[in-house]
Amino acid sequence: MNSDSKYIVQNRNEKELKEYIMMLWYKKWLIIALMFAALIASFFITSQMQRIYQTSTMLMVQTESGPENLFSEELSFVGKNDKLINTYSRIFTSRRIMEQVIRDVDLKNEEGEYIPAGALRQNISIQAGQDTDLITVQVNYHDPELAQKIANSVVENMQQETRELNQASLKGASDFIDSQLAKTQKRLSELEDKLLAYREEHELLMPETQGENLLDRYAELEGQKAEAELMQQEAEISLAEINQKLEGIDQKIISSESISRNPEINAIQSNLTSLYTELEGLKTKYTAKHPEVKAVQARIDNLEKALNNKTAEIVSGRTETNNPLYQNLNSQIIQLEVQQVTSAARIEVYNQRLAEMEAELDKFPQAELNFLRLQREKNVAEEIYLLLRNRKEEINIQQAMQTSDIFVIDNAYLPENPIKPNLMLNLAVAVLLALMLSVGIIFLLDYLDNTIKNEDDLQQISDLPVLGIIPDLDEIDHHKNYGEGDQNDQKEE
Repeated sequence: MNSDSKYIVQNRNEKELKEYIMMLWYKKWLIIALMFAALIASFFITSQMQRIYQTSTMLMVQTESGPENLFSEELSFVGKNDKLINTYSRIFTSRRIMEQVIRDVDLKNEEGEYIPAGALRQNISIQAGQDTDLITVQVNYHDPELAQKIANSVVENMQQETRELNQASLKGASDFIDSQLAKTQKRLSELEDKLLAYREEHELLMPETQGENLLDRYAELEGQKAEAELMQQEAEISLAEINQKLEGIDQKIISSESISRNPEINAIQSNLTSLYTELEGLKTKYTAKHPEVKAVQARIDNLEKALNNKTAEIVSGRTETNNPLYQNLNSQIIQLEVQQVTSAARIEVYNQRLAEMEAELDKFPQAELNFLRLQREKNVAEEIYLLLRNRKEEINIQQAMQTSDIFVIDNAYLPENPIKPNLMLNLAVAVLLALMLSVGIIFLLDYLDNTIKNEDDLQQISDLPVLGIIPDLDEIDHHKNYGEGDQNDQKEE
């Protein structure tokens, strides 16, 4: 009995499977029609979608490399170079950079106004390579030429920004020296004319050796005092310039690199990727309720929970670290403040010695004294002018050395083919959805159909045996010669 019942059940299952296959075969035109309609609709919708082009550029961030820098990296939780690269990655998409790029590329909306910085930021992604000094800037935009221009403009503005940060303490000093050079040159020219006119008016000869030596010492002290005052004023202006730069830089940054470098996080992410791939493969063969699909889904859920718990653990243990750019500017502030203090002390000493020399100069005759004073002012002006010229050359050399820390490895290219929309992928998805929809409709129609189509349906709803089938006379072709075959056989006999 058991073997007979198993045979009956197996036979019934095979029969039901055949019925399902035949049911799909009879409705094949519905499946074909829906798939064809889905293909046409998907192709039309995809052709109307906006094309998105992608370009990228690779950059290298120059970082300090020395024994002391390596030692400091070993002591810190995240290396200084990594923090610098992470900081630069954030500056790339800062509001100031985005607004400058929008103006450079002339990105405007339909109303003729510049697009907001946030709209452009959504189309730009920054990727910093692990254990490298490389940064990749990717730009997605609906115009391939604009995408290339945006990528290049982002890099150019970032290079300019880092150059200005590196030259923050020199820019103000350079502008100050330029203005002082013009004033000193004009002052020197006036003193030379005034000295010549005074000598001709009083018919004076060259002053005595004693007065000339005193005048030379006085001019030398005035020059040293002017140098100290110049250093003090440079420090004040540079401090103001650096403080202005510090307003746009965060003092602290979060050490988020620890998450991406955590080996447990990387292992979980790798396992999740493999399971997702396996799950998609199973879904093409089985339904969501299949045991294998459920087992893989359960493993994915467990790994996702483990990933969330581990991430929360790392985030809760993260600490804030000093921003390297902020540290660099802050160290410059300390140096400039020390320069201010030392310059003020030097100026005080020079003023005392100059006051003593003024008393000695007062012992000369009035006419000669006035001439010596004019000569002194002229010599001091010459000393200051030469000092400013030399200082200007020094600053120019320092500015030339303080270049950007960012170098372009690969320039942004002009994309030829869009990355979105993906026509083949959309068509494949449309066909798959149409197939699933058509099969669902066929099964639904069969479920709602309660008519009796054959003897099997009759046996399922009744225990009576089927003796025969009465054909529908309206569906019989009466033009066919039924029974002629038997008559022909009889004639042959």
